[in-house]
Amino acid sequence: MSLQESFAPAPSSRKRGTALHPGAIHCTNIHATAARAIWPRKTAQHWAAAAGVKERMAKYWLSGHDVSDAGKLAIIRELD
Repeated sequence: MSLQESFAPAPSSRKRGTALHPGAIHCTNIHATAARAIWPRKTAQHWAAAAGVKERMAKYWLSGHDVSDAGKLAIIRELD
């Protein structure tokens, strides 16, 4: 084996990516969509105050990550 062959990248056998189809990503963000509908301005600030968390956490939720139970309950309380 030559020196160049030992440093050559190994061919990838599988394509990496998400297990969800592209349309499913929008379905998982239902809480962020609801929060934006409830609080159209300063969504993260209002959602954080209602959930009792820091604004940074609400921004994390709005970016499409999993919402904690406190965040979900804040939306439910606001809808009642």
